Amino acid sequence: MDEARYPVTIPDLDFWRKMVKCQAACPVLTDARGYVTAIGRGELELGYEIAHDPNPLSTVCGRICGAPCEVACRRQEVGPDYQSVAIRPLKRVVTERYGPEARLRLPGAGRGNGSAAERPRGKPGVDFSTVRWSRRNLQVLAAQPGRKRGRVAIIGAGPSSLAAANDLALLGHSVVIYEAGPKPGGMMRYGVPVYRIDWEAMDKEIESILERGVAIHYNTPIGEALSLADLRRDYDAVYLGIGLMQGKRLNIEGVDLDGVVPAVDLLLNYNLGYRLELGKRVIVVGGGDVAMDAARTALRLGVATAEQQAALENTAARLDDEADSMRTALDVARTALRLGVADVRVIALESWEELPASEFEVVEAQEEGIHIFPRRGPVRILGEAGRVRGLEVIDVASVFDEAGRFNPRFVPGTNQVWECESVILAIGQAADPTPLKGAEDVRISGRGLVEVDPETGQTSAVDVFAGGDVAYGPRLIIHAVRDGQAAALGIDAAIQGRKLKTQVVSRWKELPHHQMPEDWIKYQRTRVPALPVERRTGISTVEVGYAVEEARIQGLRCLECSLNTIFDGSKCILCNGCVDVCPWDCLKIVRVDDLQGEASLPELVEAALGAPVESYREETAPSVAAMIKDDLACTRCALCVRRCPTGAITMESFRFDEILTYAAPQP
Repeated sequence: MDEARYPVTIPDLDFWRKMVKCQAACPVLTDARGYVTAIGRGELELGYEIAHDPNPLSTVCGRICGAPCEVACRRQEVGPDYQSVAIRPLKRVVTERYGPEARLRLPGAGRGNGSAAERPRGKPGVDFSTVRWSRRNLQVLAAQPGRKRGRVAIIGAGPSSLAAANDLALLGHSVVIYEAGPKPGGMMRYGVPVYRIDWEAMDKEIESILERGVAIHYNTPIGEALSLADLRRDYDAVYLGIGLMQGKRLNIEGVDLDGVVPAVDLLLNYNLGYRLELGKRVIVVGGGDVAMDAARTALRLGVATAEQQAALENTAARLDDEADSMRTALDVARTALRLGVADVRVIALESWEELPASEFEVVEAQEEGIHIFPRRGPVRILGEAGRVRGLEVIDVASVFDEAGRFNPRFVPGTNQVWECESVILAIGQAADPTPLKGAEDVRISGRGLVEVDPETGQTSAVDVFAGGDVAYGPRLIIHAVRDGQAAALGIDAAIQGRKLKTQVVSRWKELPHHQMPEDWIKYQRTRVPALPVERRTGISTVEVGYAVEEARIQGLRCLECSLNTIFDGSKCILCNGCVDVCPWDCLKIVRVDDLQGEASLPELVEAALGAPVESYREETAPSVAAMIKDDLACTRCALCVRRCPTGAITMESFRFDEILTYAAPQP
């Protein structure tokens, strides 16, 4: 028999944590499984507590998060539709009813969370798994005697800054935000089209953070009248949470013509209420989310042509991948529609298969009449009398080389000129260096970003911390939240002069009567209700959201990856009943000497059997066997548990708590 036929992993704490793929994929480690299953049981308030526990911007994320949890969700490998659980829109259902916006949207539906007062919470280790920036952890740290209370300045009021301010305030520090604009939110307000996000709900969530005692100064840019050096003199620490508010330029002929608009400028002006004259034909360059945002916004301020109306009724094929860059391109495209453009085209270097596109964004853009052209690249922008009159494009043979590196190749002789009045460039963003004037001890990378320690957010200057886009480049909002929270803990540790330690405690509970909901495999993901296409004009928010009963059904689709079948080999009689009854072929009984694993496997086998693995390889008839399981294929149906005649298999839930403590004071 061929050796090493069955590669196996010996499960440890890290293994069980990674098994809950949605939580492991979330940058702030939200226990999505916890709030999704709570919604499925009808426990919406508990669902809100779980969703909000590690994420002070859960309201915003319930509407516009790129949802890496859904990308990781194992449900898309099981069931008739093979789609992930609708985790992001389910979050919105609970924040609408119990979040800061509850009083605004649904009076009486929930108490809301509009003040700094904490509300009843689920039981740790039972209802959900908590992480180190859990509110409970922060409150425990804040209550420790002998703590130093620091003064922290935060530059910018975007998502990373707000998350840092929230956690620093919970830790008892005095926090002041300096915001260059007239309102808070950063790129959430100025870089995301208003039809994608409810500003009133966002403002209520920001208010709940400021109510913790956070001060904010609007219309106060850092760099000239007030410098970073000034703040460093007056505060114990400074956090840089400035976004990338400048658009990058293409290095091609014609980029200086009137009518060439950076995507971030288009979105900023649109969200501030300024009208841009783009003409009737616009081409958006870029396959990212900013490009789509601009195109959709431009079209919204005009009247659709008969050709567009026909296009609305013939939505093209959907895309399957999820990525923040494609969502930005879609937003730009849809923004262009709202600015009175009759013909909006988006060109992208990537093929349909390569586009990092969010399915719902592509569907909505195409429904609204946006034309997407993959495998097209810009050659030059043509002008007349200083004004754009067209874009020369070329077919793309490939975007990446054999090593997977970005290295576009074009198809000779395929050049075409597409007439247009405006070209919107959605090819990336850059930081404004002004706030960093005079801070030579803050290192800047070759990409023009602030270099930071990813664990603490600390820069090369011990009193300056940074996070969000200025440190990592454009990413999801939830990444920015994580950066702010990590920096808050880093700043606190610096103020205390003590490092923070994280201890992880796992908890297991046997569930003797566990069974999945009836017909749970048959439930299919349904599209989030949205406004009809003819009503998607101006600032109307497109997505309406699930009703409670719709949300409950969607919550029942969760496979509960924190539930596990646990085997007791001493009770097993090798009857093979569990193997036979498993509808997913996840179980197999094999010879011990057919196993292959890490170095600990032989030690584990010898400890369990009293003899080394090699001693079983000479047996004609095996005297012992091993049960192996494909955990990724298991749906937690518990049929194996019910079939086992000896009780050798149990269903047990796994939870964990990350507990923060201070290390001993540094000498």
